[in-house]
Amino acid sequence: MALPAPSACAGHPDTAAGWRCEHCEALLCPACVAVRRMGTVEYSVCVRCQGTANVLLRHRAHRALGARLPQALRFPFTGPGLQSLVALSLVLAVLRSFAVSAMLLAILPLTLALGVFWAAFFALVRGAARGDPEPEGPGFTDLVRDNLLPGLTGLCVTGGVFLPALARAWTLLGPASSAEVLARITHPVETLAAPVFWADPLFWGLTVLGLLWLPWALLVAAMSRSVPAALNPLRALACLHAVGRDARLVAGVFLLLALVHAGLHWGAEAVLELPILFVPRILAEVLTCLAPFAAANLLGLVLYVHGDALGYLPTREFLEPALGDTTPGQVPPAMHEPMQAESSAPDLVAVQAAQEAELAAAVEARDVAKALALYGALHVLPRLKVSPSHHLFIGQAAAVEGDFPLSVKALEAAADTAPEEPTAPRALVLLARVQGEKMGNTVRAEEIYRYILHRYPDTEAARFAHARLPPAA
Repeated sequence: MALPAPSACAGHPDTAAGWRCEHCEALLCPACVAVRRMGTVEYSVCVRCQGTANVLLRHRAHRALGARLPQALRFPFTGPGLQSLVALSLVLAVLRSFAVSAMLLAILPLTLALGVFWAAFFALVRGAARGDPEPEGPGFTDLVRDNLLPGLTGLCVTGGVFLPALARAWTLLGPASSAEVLARITHPVETLAAPVFWADPLFWGLTVLGLLWLPWALLVAAMSRSVPAALNPLRALACLHAVGRDARLVAGVFLLLALVHAGLHWGAEAVLELPILFVPRILAEVLTCLAPFAAANLLGLVLYVHGDALGYLPTREFLEPALGDTTPGQVPPAMHEPMQAESSAPDLVAVQAAQEAELAAAVEARDVAKALALYGALHVLPRLKVSPSHHLFIGQAAAVEGDFPLSVKALEAAADTAPEEPTAPRALVLLARVQGEKMGNTVRAEEIYRYILHRYPDTEAARFAHARLPPAA
């Protein structure tokens, strides 16, 4: 249940509610909710009628994007941000140091540097979209997929939005040799400092237009990994409509970051003149990467708050508890202490243990018929007592046998019980295939594939999901 704001507790009108009772339908605050335990399973109940208390959910957008913005912009100065920034700057400094004056010899290191930068940028966007406090960088296990394609995507997107301004600049600068062209690309600040630009309002108008378009183009590129989709002006307008009033804030901050980036470029050029071996180059890369790191987290924040409106993930992925991490006021004793609930139901615990062992034996023996029969009957067995690999086995076997509802149940359990295990993305891929290919629910299948791209990027499951998704419009 998604609520726009916390409602008042039925018993304590001055306190916000975080649960609703299934039995009496009362809204409950932490003081009105207790945690009960049976075996190793915990559940919340209403203290009045002992009915099951379900957590109330509301959309992440209840907290304004502007309130979250300072934390996103501080990322380059946090521990994980500084580590990523220094590591990226070191790699870029090494690659750029191999770029010599000869055009052909400079292409390879500059291409690799471009790929490293944009792969890190898009990884930061997607990591921030997941809300990861320490987003992982790209794996760089495949040269084409992890380096060349992100570099080509970033180059085409930025070049595409600034194409009118670049065309105007080229006409103002006139023809040039290959060495001069390379110098213009590698030293953009010096190029733009030419007096011919300052007196041309058309060039600066086109540049501002490109800056206003750039964040939405990069956002679409991070979501769809498609250059044509990113350069589609209709997609940019759709993003503006979906984000609503926050679009003005995003555009304003992005323009401010662009100005800061230009200033840091000037500073980087000055740092490169320091008479110290190699260190100035690293410092220059750090300065030039600061603003892009902040911009990547800004775009990731937009996806984190408005991703469902942008078509990135289904709405249920953007719901969170109305009271955050607040827990019920009454909790059971620690597991190692004697508990009345455990002593009152020894037979149930023993029966569940026996059923669990029997199911495990059937799975290990690859007795499909017995395993499916046992799994279907164990509707009272807590999911956490069945290993993810056994859930996965049942899901695969049920799909082969044509019992698709049981397959869906088992595959969902395999992904839910251990989301960090390697079985989780495999189970989700199989779940999407069962939903789309066997049950005809293509909408649900696409939702699962998009979740795989979001939750498990740079995996075989994500690459399979990307191939199964329809091309972005």
